[in-house]
Amino acid sequence: MYTRLILFCLAISVVLPPVGTAGDMWRYFTPEDFAGRRSAVMESIGDGVAIFLGAELPEAFVRFRQDNNFYYLTGVEAPDAVLILDGRDQTSRLIIPDKTSGDIKEEARIEPGKEAAELYKMDRVSARSNMTYILNQVLEGDRDVFLYLGPEEIAMMSPDGSAKLRRKRLDDPWDGRIPRETQFAGLLKSRYPAIRVKDVSPILHEMRWIKDEKEIAVLRECGRIGALGFNEAMKVTRPGLYEYQMVAACDFYYQYYGQQNPAFFPIAASGERALDWHYNANNHPMESGDVVLLDYAPDVGYYTTDITRTWPVNGKFTEDQLKMYACVLEYREKGIAAMRPGVTYDDLLNIGKEVYEEHGYGDLWPHYAGHLVGMAVHDVGDRRRAMVPGVVFNLEPIIQDKEKKIHFRLEDTIVITEDGAEVLTGLTPVNPEEIEKLIAEKGIFEDN
Repeated sequence: MYTRLILFCLAISVVLPPVGTAGDMWRYFTPEDFAGRRSAVMESIGDGVAIFLGAELPEAFVRFRQDNNFYYLTGVEAPDAVLILDGRDQTSRLIIPDKTSGDIKEEARIEPGKEAAELYKMDRVSARSNMTYILNQVLEGDRDVFLYLGPEEIAMMSPDGSAKLRRKRLDDPWDGRIPRETQFAGLLKSRYPAIRVKDVSPILHEMRWIKDEKEIAVLRECGRIGALGFNEAMKVTRPGLYEYQMVAACDFYYQYYGQQNPAFFPIAASGERALDWHYNANNHPMESGDVVLLDYAPDVGYYTTDITRTWPVNGKFTEDQLKMYACVLEYREKGIAAMRPGVTYDDLLNIGKEVYEEHGYGDLWPHYAGHLVGMAVHDVGDRRRAMVPGVVFNLEPIIQDKEKKIHFRLEDTIVITEDGAEVLTGLTPVNPEEIEKLIAEKGIFEDN
């Protein structure tokens, strides 16, 4: 086992591209890219001022990850930073703590002054101790102040899940915690009563809804890494292997290729455990005759894809399993073929309904097609809008029979192009014969 693993590591060290060095602060974007996004925000707020809060340093011993929106506008990976965009004079000011934490990567450290302003393409970079003085100047008079009033998005977070947690806390009579962004808005309003607080979320969501060529390139790389991890997970699958051991094969690839975090916790559900769509214990041995579902993805450069595959633990689909699998596979193929500018979520639902009924599974149709993907795995934006080039959508055919205790799911991340769609996660197979062939290969944990 260990001999094979060592040989495998030596082999991929030759064929895989080198991982970026620690000094690659912006591996996929340039400071000018972030500056361009800030300019777009300032054009949208008129004479108003927009203030954005960066993520705090985590309480736990986990790697700091910046809030998605803050990173999208700045490329800054220092904790507790603040961004002020003044639409009146079209200036960007970055505020950072006077003392930089030792728990962040070295290249993310920022010293206030002209050098940092030039590097980050800001008009000024100031210390946090000057923040009150700066706000007194910027917020003088009855200005419109745009704040991001939605939940922050840090490691393994999506806005829909965060919003549910916020509602739960506020509705709990023994909790009632106020979100950080709500508290900040209240402080500003109490100290500068003439200002009018407005939500900048719609502006950011509209910008993030359409991905540019560089963002799509990152997503393409993320999809490639994710697919390679899935291929190895299929190879190691054997009856008796624990679900978490299968995940370990995925993690090996994800970390080797430089993921900064998993995009979300791995869902490695064998047998009836897949009926729980977000099962995450991953601690059961896989049994022959069952199918196993893996839903997992890496976070690469602040972007993620989303993949799910379902395959037989013993390497061979049964006739009954193939019958159900054929339904989700056909929905996947017809759904992807239909995806192009102008297609809507309802169009995809109609395709799914027709396919399920043709296969005799109309009663198992879940009335679900998928979700938007980007910086968050459940990304911002209205999924029911007609799609345009640059929109990234996750088609997710699902079928389950609770009586038979079986669940099949296929999931791919797809970008809309000028005349169709590109599957970003297609390097991992969906064809049953190809899946069975891959499972028959030796995995990295097996001896020759």
